[in-house]
Amino acid sequence: MEQIDFVTVEEQQRPRKRNGTTSAAAARTTKKVARQGAAREGYRRLTADIPADLHKRLKMQALMEDRSVTELIVQAAESFLRNRD
Repeated sequence: MEQIDFVTVEEQQRPRKRNGTTSAAAARTTKKVARQGAAREGYRRLTADIPADLHKRLKMQALMEDRSVTELIVQAAESFLRNRD
């Protein structure tokens, strides 16, 4: 079975760091940028280990709906909690 890597256009266009260093000129011209991997303002980062097949199904569904996996998970969590009340 062929492995498929899911990479967004933004990730493909993002310049890669070499050896974790940046040039002095780039450091001077860079405005305040969120740390890579940091949650957006008003959000919290959540890490969960899920079965590989479930992850694959989520990625495929997100692609078919032109949405992010995050959007699918947030919608599912909101629905779950709404039904618990």
